[in-house]
This record gives sequence, C-alpha cells and structure tokens, in this order.
Amino acid sequence: MSQTWHSLFIPGAEASTVAEALRALLARRGCAPYDPFPGGTGTPPELIALVRLFVAPAQDGWVRVLGDLDAALLPDLAATLKSALLAGWLEEDGGGFALVSPDGARHEDADAFAPYLRAGATPSDLRRAFAGEVRVVPLESDAASAGLPPGLHDVAREQGVSPQQAGRLFERLSEGLFGKLAGQSGESGAEQARARAVIMGGGRDPWNSLHGQRVRAIAETLALPANWRLPAWEDVRDAYHAHRMRERYPRMMALPGDRESLAAVPGIAAYLPVFMGRARSGGTDG
Repeated sequence: MSQTWHSLFIPGAEASTVAEALRALLARRGCAPYDPFPGGTGTPPELIALVRLFVAPAQDGWVRVLGDLDAALLPDLAATLKSALLAGWLEEDGGGFALVSPDGARHEDADAFAPYLRAGATPSDLRRAFAGEVRVVPLESDAASAGLPPGLHDVAREQGVSPQQAGRLFERLSEGLFGKLAGQSGESGAEQARARAVIMGGGRDPWNSLHGQRVRAIAETLALPANWRLPAWEDVRDAYHAHRMRERYPRMMALPGDRESLAAVPGIAAYLPVFMGRARSGGTDG
C-alpha cells in the first residue's frame, strides 16, 4: 500500500454535494478542472499544484473523500457543508485525526470526538487511543509476509510456498549475503544496518507502525464505516481508469490488471473524481 494515507469523513452528507463543494472551493482559489482518464483531455502542462481527490459514495452515514487536500482549505469546506469534518492521515513521520468544526476551529484532542464514539466505546477508550496507549492486532499483510520485501509475498503464494517459510529462507540468504559483503567491503555495522533496512524494511505495512497503530486505534473507537481506510487512493485511481476505459471502449480487450482493479473497488462507477489544478498565472481569492 501507499506510504501515505489521507481521508476526510463527513457525517450525514451526500457524495454529490461534497464533490460540488470541493470543486467550487478549489475554483475560488484559481483552480481549473482536468480529466486525465480515458476519454478525457489529459493533464494540461500549464497546471500546477494539482489536487487529486475521489469522493466515495455514502456508506453507513458517512461520505469519505480520498486524497490529500490542503489543511488550510478545510475550515471553508466545513463552513460550506455546514458540517464537521473528520480528517485522518498517516505518513512516515506521523498520523492521527483532526476535527474541523463548521466555525473553522480545528481540534486534535480526544474530547472533541466524543459525539462520534461508536457503540460500546467510552471517552476513556478514545483518550487512550489518542495518547497512543492502545496496541492493535497487526494486520495480516505484515504478519503473513514474515519480513518479506515487496513483491516476494505474492511470488511465494503463486509458487505454493507459505510466506513464513519464504521469510525464513530470505532471512538466511540475506544474512549470508550481508556477511560476505561485510568481509569484502569492510562496511561498518551501521552501514550494513542501513543496507538491510532498504531491503527488508520496504515490506512492512505502515499500518502496523506505531503511527499506523495509533490511527487504527482511534478509528476503531469512532462510528466510522467498517472499511474506513480502504480502498486506498491508488486502488480507486486504477479502478476508475479501468472503468473509464471499459466505458469508452466497450469492445476493447481488457488490459492486464484491469479485472483485478475493478474487483478491488466494487461500485467504482459511483466514485466522483475531483481533479483540479492551478495555472501558473492563476491567483487566489482573498
């Protein structure tokens, strides 16, 4: 999955209303829409500061916006929608949730989220989650990979080898490789550790990091949809591209990966893209 995750959650909203509000907000800041998908006009080269969002259909009383929107725009969006926004993010150096109220105030304290507690969760649960005191169960993708770097988990599955066995074999091979390299190059222990991190670290799921666990713990105390973090933005982009390709060229043979992309995001036709950018000479409103 991507190393970064950004989502907005709007309670009691309609997807079309949210998409229209986003487009109007960005237009007031000098942004123009563009369509990079099959049948569209592509991405004009003069556009900069691209904003690439998808608005998911409403689920369990929430509309989710996938993608990174400038935090400075959230107060105006909340005011336009007359609704609080729950903004979630996960990056390599941090992660969490913020609540932006219709009056523009931003809150990152647990008490502000009390109205959105799920059934069975308590304010104490919420405060512990915000404090990073809750450890959640590792996601299967990380536990099953057993330390495998990116790509090897799927190869192991295709060859009928368990990820745990493949992980142990990879561990022994890498130990031998680093031992030989150390003897030949005289690398220090720190240099070997950095090289090992490059090979091994890429296979770790960021949702199992300390930041990822904190975000998951907070989300699990809130009345968000069960699949609040999925699908990933990249999965929606790929599925929407395949959907538009099929819509534009219905008789064309499916490209490799298209069926898998569409299967990964059921109901992709209901997702609303908000792709906009500002021309180099564009301005902003006051």
